[in-house]
Amino acid sequence: MSPPTILHCIPTMGGGGAERQLTYLAAEFRRRRWAVHVAVVRRGPNWRRLEASGAVIHELSLASSYDPRALGALHRIVRNVRPDLVQVWLLQMEVLGGLTAMASRTPWIFSERSSARAYPPTPKNWLRQRLARRADAIISNSAGGDDYWRTRAGAGPQRFVIPNGIPLAEIDATPRVAAAAMGAEGDRPVVLFAGRFEPEKNVATMLTAFEGLLARHDAHLCFCGDGALRSDIEAWVRTPAARGRATVIGHSPSLWGLMKSAAVLVSPSLFEGSPNVVLEAMACGLPLVLSDIPQHRELVDGSAALLVPPLSAAALSDAVAAVLRDPAAAAARARVAHVRATGYSVTNVATQYADVYRHVLTGRAGA
Repeated sequence: MSPPTILHCIPTMGGGGAERQLTYLAAEFRRRRWAVHVAVVRRGPNWRRLEASGAVIHELSLASSYDPRALGALHRIVRNVRPDLVQVWLLQMEVLGGLTAMASRTPWIFSERSSARAYPPTPKNWLRQRLARRADAIISNSAGGDDYWRTRAGAGPQRFVIPNGIPLAEIDATPRVAAAAMGAEGDRPVVLFAGRFEPEKNVATMLTAFEGLLARHDAHLCFCGDGALRSDIEAWVRTPAARGRATVIGHSPSLWGLMKSAAVLVSPSLFEGSPNVVLEAMACGLPLVLSDIPQHRELVDGSAALLVPPLSAAALSDAVAAVLRDPAAAAARARVAHVRATGYSVTNVATQYADVYRHVLTGRAGA
């Protein structure tokens, strides 16, 4: 029996974790000689990695997210590709891809990338829930995501939890990038934040914490990423408290190399799915200061990271200061985290996805 043909539907190849995970899975399944197709509307920082994966890319030319031609374009792709299975990612394609799969009677999988706090009661989220109930399966990347669907999915879709994966060999082979590339002068230790500049990342608390930190320590702050709050971060970087000791560098293709020269990664999120950046930092051996939320606790405990109350700027500042004061203890925690990262290889995660794909296809065939 030949391997199945999988069509992934995703709105964008932006810099988010969902886009990154799709590129990892596409490359791994192509390595296993599966037929992988990706329908995508917009390019972004992960576009080149998607091209390099070997997947067949179907780029939809649409005027906007609400272009009425979108459904017709997806129907044509499904008709031409004839996938055995469709997997949908992120809101636009959760709706459009789900409707297309149902219309063509193709088995389909809904991808949950966050948790309950990401979904306030809005018409869009109501529609999202209604459609997910018609999926063959929901794959969440965290226990929190699965908990969200426990009372909302109904009896239709089967539910699975598969964490995010990371390309361990590629990360290991990435050379260290000098701290000067992050704007640090001399031997100042670099405190790194990497991720989307969005409210759920707890940016306001982080900036308050960093202001207190710089008042006590000669460190350099580096912000990697992009998002709606970028202008707020850039304005803060220009304040007297931060000027000359903070840099915003946006999305960086050299993030793993930067992680290998930073002193600590800070992730103060209010909620997450399965955070790629934390996993990648673990694989790079970078000490961690994380908000004490369930999604971080799924990956590490106090032996592998410093965990602080999400809304306490003072606790966050003190934890980062503790890492800078005692690098030996921080390195010991980082070694524990590095060992744990080996359990999240893309190879292991892809095998779990393959098992779910086959389970769904077997179930549909026997229905």
